[in-house]
Amino acid sequence: MANTGAQRQPNPIYKDHDGFTERVVLKMSGAAPSAKCNLHAVAANSQTATREDLRELRDAVQRRQFVEDLMELRGTFFPGLDAIKRDNEIHESSATIKERMQEMEKRHIDEVRTIYQWQAQDYHDEMLELSQSKPDIDDPDVESFYQVARSSFDLATTFDDHLDRLNHAYLSSLQPLVRDGKMYQEREEAEQRRRDQQFPTSRAEFHAIRSKDVQLRIAKFLAADSTTRERTMDAYKWAWRQVSPLVREYGTSEYFEDEVRAILRENEVQDPRKSRRD
Repeated sequence: MANTGAQRQPNPIYKDHDGFTERVVLKMSGAAPSAKCNLHAVAANSQTATREDLRELRDAVQRRQFVEDLMELRGTFFPGLDAIKRDNEIHESSATIKERMQEMEKRHIDEVRTIYQWQAQDYHDEMLELSQSKPDIDDPDVESFYQVARSSFDLATTFDDHLDRLNHAYLSSLQPLVRDGKMYQEREEAEQRRRDQQFPTSRAEFHAIRSKDVQLRIAKFLAADSTTRERTMDAYKWAWRQVSPLVREYGTSEYFEDEVRAILRENEVQDPRKSRRD
């Protein structure tokens, strides 16, 4: 039976926040508002602090620990003026952007692997401390409460939060590269289509072609039969008036024809089975 009820709508507090609440987004961006309380005073008088103040203190400690871990993991790095100058001289293209994205992906994977190792060690130390700790009062109810209060759930939640922040920062840094890569790829494809539609009008222009692939394509066109030539012209949007000057020169010059045949022989793919039969 089809569901005729109203479609469930997403919670508006997550809109434009990549799935995080506004409080978490602010903290992840480093723009979290300052605590409403004096954290040093809360730490010194935790018995009289409110639950909200203790939460602020816990969040501040976790943020500091995570930042210290990342600083230890990544360190500080300045490439130097020569490296900066070389980077500025690199001609940006879709290939260079793809290479940068691959480097970022590899670095992110290494960072996540290290974070997992640190978190596993923290978890091991916490559970070892928990197993060796006992309350001062020998009472079953107190023991039960103590075990619940020291649950590993909060620690695991903190680990997940740290990884979410790290993954979110990584994906956010990829967004401009993906956008630029798509832009450069579209430009390169448009330029390639423009070059594909070009055709030399003389033997001199044919030999002036720098791209070996383009030169080989035209050589195959000149040496092909009329049917193959028609298909090639349709594929690359070549007009007959565009190709006819070079076709006539190819048909009337034996020297030019020998040059084209030599190019085809140089790029001919040999059947590896022939050498075994020989």
